[in-house]
Amino acid sequence: MVWKTWKTRILAGAAVCLLLGAGAGSASAMVPYKTYTYDYEGNYVVSPDAYVPDRVVGAIDMGIADGTGLNQPQDLVTGPDGRVYIADTGNHRIVVLDEQYRFQREIRSFARADGTEDGFNAPAGLFVTDDGTLYVADAKNARIVALRPDGSLLNVFEAPDADVLPAGFIYEPSAVGVDQAGRMYVISKSTNMGVIALNADGRFDGFVGAEKVEPKALDLFWELVTTDAQRSRSAKNVPTEYNNIAIDELGFAYVTSSALNARNQLQAMRNRDRSSQYAPIKRLNNTGIDVLKRNGAYPPAGDLQTAETVSRFIDAALTADGVYTALDATQNKLFTYDGEGNLLYAFGGTGSQNGVFRAAVAIAYQGAKLLALDANTARVTVFARTAYGDAIAEAIRHRKERSYDASIAAWREVLKMHPSFELAYSGVAMSHMRKAEYREAMENYKLANDWDQYFKAFAAYRKEVARNIILLIPIAAAALIWLATRFFAYARRVNAAGWKKAGKRTYKEELLYALHLIVHPFDGFWDLKHERRGSFRAAVTIVALVMAVDVWRTMVGGYVLFPTDWRVIELHDTALRVLIPFVLWVCANWGLTTLMDGEGSLKDIFIASAYALTPIVLIQVPAALFSNVLTLQEVQFVNVLSTIAYAWAFALIFVGVMVTNDYAPFKNFYTSAISVVGMGFVAFLVVLFINILQKMQTFFATIVDEITFRL
Repeated sequence: MVWKTWKTRILAGAAVCLLLGAGAGSASAMVPYKTYTYDYEGNYVVSPDAYVPDRVVGAIDMGIADGTGLNQPQDLVTGPDGRVYIADTGNHRIVVLDEQYRFQREIRSFARADGTEDGFNAPAGLFVTDDGTLYVADAKNARIVALRPDGSLLNVFEAPDADVLPAGFIYEPSAVGVDQAGRMYVISKSTNMGVIALNADGRFDGFVGAEKVEPKALDLFWELVTTDAQRSRSAKNVPTEYNNIAIDELGFAYVTSSALNARNQLQAMRNRDRSSQYAPIKRLNNTGIDVLKRNGAYPPAGDLQTAETVSRFIDAALTADGVYTALDATQNKLFTYDGEGNLLYAFGGTGSQNGVFRAAVAIAYQGAKLLALDANTARVTVFARTAYGDAIAEAIRHRKERSYDASIAAWREVLKMHPSFELAYSGVAMSHMRKAEYREAMENYKLANDWDQYFKAFAAYRKEVARNIILLIPIAAAALIWLATRFFAYARRVNAAGWKKAGKRTYKEELLYALHLIVHPFDGFWDLKHERRGSFRAAVTIVALVMAVDVWRTMVGGYVLFPTDWRVIELHDTALRVLIPFVLWVCANWGLTTLMDGEGSLKDIFIASAYALTPIVLIQVPAALFSNVLTLQEVQFVNVLSTIAYAWAFALIFVGVMVTNDYAPFKNFYTSAISVVGMGFVAFLVVLFINILQKMQTFFATIVDEITFRL
C-alpha cells in the first residue's frame, strides 16, 4: 500500500512537470506568427519576437453599455494622456477609452455656437494633438471637426472653396493630420492631386506631395496624333493617391499609398531604389518634398519575397525616436523601420487567433505598446513589447541621444538574443563611427554587410593611418619605383644580349622577351616568329600566369572588388574565363587563316597570342593590391587599369596575328572578326557533342541496367 502511494506521488509529480514543460512550450507557441527581417542579400531571417499579443479588446471588454458594439471601425489614435479614440464609422460616433481600454464615453454629437446640435456622418479618420485636441475627418459631411479634450466643439472646417479645385471634385476626407502650427493635412478619397493642405483657419493652402508623372515617349506620340475628343476618352497618367497620414513631432507628414503599380513597387524594392517614385510610404516636409531616409539594405516597402502580392501600406504609427510602423493590408502584417529606413522586424498575419487579423485597418502606439484595430472583428489587439524589442528601442534611443557607449551596450544585448541581426552590427558600427573608432566601425559594418558605410569608415581610417605614416609613404613609393626601374633595366640588358646570341635561348630569356614585345609589337612579333625569340613553353607559362592572375585578383583584391571574406576559388570558372576563350580563339583563327593564305601555323598563332597577354599580368597584379587602399568611390581607378590591360592585350593580339600571317591590316581585321564568330560556332559544336555523348551514355547505361535486371 505504501509502495502504491509513493508510486502514485511520483507519477503525479512527473505529470505536473510534463504539464509545466508543455505549458512553457506553448507560451511561445501561442504567438501565431513569426517575427522576421531580411538580410543584405534579401534572405528571410527569423528573429525573436519584438512584440507579442498582450490582450484583445472587444466591445464587451471595453464595457460599451448600449450593446451595439463597434460597426466597421476605420481608425484609432492615442492621446497624450494614454486615452484611446476609435472612429466607429458604422455607428457614426467616436468611442473614447481610458488607458486601460475601458469605455469612458462616446461622442455622437456636439453643440454648435448657435446652440443647435450637430453630429457625425461616417467619421473615418482621427488625429489628437499634444494638447488633447481631437480632429475628426467627418467623411460624409465633407468637413473636419475639431473637439476639445472634454468633447465640446472647438471648430468646424467645411470643405475648401478654391478656384484650383477641378470641376467635379468630391471632398470626402478620410484621414487628417495636424502639425504644431495648426496646419491641417487632409487625405480625401479619390483625390490624386496630393495631400490637401489647410491653414489653421481652414483656408485652402494647396496640394502637397503630388507625385510628378513623367510621360513616356509613346504617350507623347499619341498626344500628337489623337484628337481632343479621343484624348478626353482615353486613360490619363495621374499621380498616386494617398490613403492615410500621420504627423511626427517635427511636423513632417508620413503618408501611405496603396495605389502603386505592384510590379513597379516590387521591382524598385529589389533594385534597392532609394527614390520616392514607387515608394508606398513617404515623409513630406511642409513644401511637399519627400525626405524619408531609405538607407537600409532595401527601401521601406514591406515584404521582399512575395509570390503574387506586394505589401499595400494603409496606415503608419510613429514613435518619438524616429521609429515607425507601417500596416500592410495585403497580409495584415506590421513592418517596423528605424529613422534610416532599416527594417527592424516584421510580424503579424491573417487569421482568427489572437495576434493576427481578418482586416486590420489602423495602428497606433501607446507608449511601448502597439495597438491594432481590426475592422472585420471590431476588436483592438494590444501588443506588448518584449525584452528583445526593448533592447532595440533602447539602442535606438541612446543613438538619438548620442550616448554611444550605452548604444553599443544595448546593441550587444540585441546580438545576444539574435546573433545574425545585421542591423545590430550596423548600430554598433555607427556608434563607433561617432566616437571616431574607425577600425572597430569597419569590422562591424563588414559583419552587417553595410558596404556603403564600411567604405566611409575605411576612408576615415585610411586618413588616420596616412597621417601617422606620412613620412614613410614617399620612401615606399621611391623604393617601388627604384625596384621597377632596376627590373626593367635588367630585362632590357637581357633582351639586348639576345640579338647577339646564336642558338637556343634560355627559358628566362624567352620569358623576358615578352617585356620587349609589348612595347615594340611589330618588330617583336616578327622576331618572335622568324628569330625564334620565344617558345611554346614560355607561351604556356604566360597563359598559366594569366589564369593565376585571375585567381590572385579574387584572393587579394580589396572589398571594392569583392565585398566579402568568403571568396571561393573555382578553377573551372577560371578556365571558362581565360583558358577556353583563348584556346577557341587560337583554333578558330588558325582554321580560318589556313584557308585564307595565312602563313602562321597553329603553334605560331598560339605563341603570338599568348605573348600578347603579358600586359594583363603586368597590370592586374599591382591593380589587385592597389584596390585594397581604395574606397567605393575610387574603384574606377582599378577599372581604368583593367580596361588598359585588356585593351593593350587585344591590340597586341591583333598585331600579332597580322604579323604572323603576313596580312594587311584590313584583311586581318575581317579575318579576326570572322574568327570571333567562329569561336561561338566551335563552342556550340563542342557543347552539342558533349550533350550527345551524355545522351549516349544514358542510353547504354539504361540498356545495361535492363539486361542486368532481366538476367
